[in-house]
Amino acid sequence: MKHTIFRATAAVALAAAALGLVACSSSDKSDSATTTSAAAPGNAFQGTTDDTKDTGSAPSTSQVPNLPKPTVAELNDKITKAFDPSIDAKTKVDWIEDAGQDPQLVAKLVDAAKKNDVKVQITNVPDPADGKIKADANVTIGGSPVNNATVSFVADGNDWKVDHNFACSIVKAAKLDSAACQDK
Repeated sequence: MKHTIFRATAAVALAAAALGLVACSSSDKSDSATTTSAAAPGNAFQGTTDDTKDTGSAPSTSQVPNLPKPTVAELNDKITKAFDPSIDAKTKVDWIEDAGQDPQLVAKLVDAAKKNDVKVQITNVPDPADGKIKADANVTIGGSPVNNATVSFVADGNDWKVDHNFACSIVKAAKLDSAACQDK
């Protein structure tokens, strides 16, 4: 087993390195040999007094989806279905943020919620801010209520998804692990 894990880790590392080399390679298709030089043409970096500045466009930012505020019933339905073991995990991947990084996150969330007897009922949905909602909720874990509980949702595409931090907190509480729950 140790060798299999080691080999898998080595294969992933080699694949990542190869991808990095491909991403950094030139797509110029010339027949001549390619050489590089550290010197700038015409000694351009040797301290000039030219005060002109090159300007470029501002970095692009991703647009946060402007989704309408969901209802309490819609978010309760989403949470209930996310914890429901009878619903296919492949379907649930689209309901939880970053679940695509580890499709097993969904199954682990269901197992963790069952193991710790987690119950969630959304009670209030505030207005969205920057594509996020922190909904008030009645949460019990093992029959004990959690004071001032909230469940976060994020706008993603055309839908509100359960925030991966919430899903990961449930998974970690059950002492399970997921690639989607690693610190970023």
